Amino acid sequence: MFLKEILKGTGYKLSGPDAKTEVRRITNDSRTVTRNDMFVAFRGYAADGYAFIDEAVAKGAGVIVAEKNFKAPADVVKLIVEDTRTAFPVIADNFYGHPSEKLKVIGVTGTNGKTTITYIIEGILRCAGEEPAVIGTISYRLAGKVVPAKNTTPGPLELASMLAETVRSAGRYAVMEVSSHALDQHRVDSVTFDAAIFTNITPEHLDYHRTLEEYFGAKIKIFGRLKKDGAAILNIDADKVAALKASIKNRVITYGMKGKADISAKNIRLLIDGSKFDVITPKGSFSISTSLVGLHNVSNILAAVAACDFIGIDRKAIKSGIEAMTFVPGRLEPVQCGQAFKIFVDFAHTEDALYNTLSVLREVSKAKIITVFGCGGDRDRKKRPLMGKTACKLSDHVIITSDNPRSEEPADIIDEVLSGVRGNFSNYEVEIDRHKAIEKALDLAEVGSIVIIAGKGHENYQIIKDKVLPFDDHEVVRKILRKR
Repeated sequence: MFLKEILKGTGYKLSGPDAKTEVRRITNDSRTVTRNDMFVAFRGYAADGYAFIDEAVAKGAGVIVAEKNFKAPADVVKLIVEDTRTAFPVIADNFYGHPSEKLKVIGVTGTNGKTTITYIIEGILRCAGEEPAVIGTISYRLAGKVVPAKNTTPGPLELASMLAETVRSAGRYAVMEVSSHALDQHRVDSVTFDAAIFTNITPEHLDYHRTLEEYFGAKIKIFGRLKKDGAAILNIDADKVAALKASIKNRVITYGMKGKADISAKNIRLLIDGSKFDVITPKGSFSISTSLVGLHNVSNILAAVAACDFIGIDRKAIKSGIEAMTFVPGRLEPVQCGQAFKIFVDFAHTEDALYNTLSVLREVSKAKIITVFGCGGDRDRKKRPLMGKTACKLSDHVIITSDNPRSEEPADIIDEVLSGVRGNFSNYEVEIDRHKAIEKALDLAEVGSIVIIAGKGHENYQIIKDKVLPFDDHEVVRKILRKR
């Protein structure tokens, strides 16, 4: 592709060979540069690509995009843009031929529920005979391949490449989780959405966004990326939605269980092994029987119904797709090894998510609840005492342990968790070693008890200092139970 086509909309200044230069490959990683590549000196949050221009030139880069001038051989095209963060997604989108415009794209944002909703929509689309691309926290699934996810939402170049691959493989749909970081960092600036779902907003990532208002402001940027005929799909039960609804220019579709919503649920029966309810829509109602546990999953299902109904998916496929799903990895995922009690592995790593998980189990069962959880290091510290308080309030017994301590000392993290429970609760103990903590929980379980292992969910590793060690809550449980 010629350079001037790639640069449309970037407001660039050119020096060196003219804009008819042909570009066959783009990268923002100097380590991967090959001869005649375009290297974008992307100004990231961990490192500034400007520092790696010399390395890119030495490896043969033919075109360099940067924010300020630099020294380079006469045959290197130098492109100066005002902001590489905003120019990069435009460059990527131009290079890959604007793939989101050729697909029906559903984006899901909000604090909780993103992963579950994308899995539900994926199941519905598969029942409709489609092969959607799905991009999210657990993995990237496209064109029959599954790639482990580095980020919930990938960078603009990788994202444009994935959407283009979906188009090449004759896919028609893409479903993606859209994180607040991605929206704030312009990763999805060149993606246009047919439907954008907003689930809820509760405190999270305040180590990055600083305030809840900034976090909310980042989330709602997704509605500025809607296609002209696209729709905003809002959880009417969530805080701030009433004001948000009034600010959106596109069509708005609401879902929920408390207020008056376009898509709602009635006759809800919550069980330890799933839920049964009726979905009410403007086109009529239908019943759902699902293996997904809890009221929050009823809400997640309503969001998926609203999106799929809007993009024209047949109701039979919607119902079949929902009812065929048995679980979402690491989201109240049951572990069954023939034991006489229930075990669930869950990703709950915020106060709100832990509350939702434990209150669901309290609502559907009177059994003894034993909770194992920890808080991640190098993340929002304010949530630690709140999570401790929530766990102790809603559990019969709590074992506080390590999650991913990262650069912090596990004991220091646990001490901050304990500041929310000391003097207020006595139904807890501390076991820093996560394996031993899980073993203790299983030892305490009686016939009919419920053991919830929270915080890591689908993750199969533990980050301690600079090491990433294998650790999978599911496998740890299975190994312990097999020995008995």
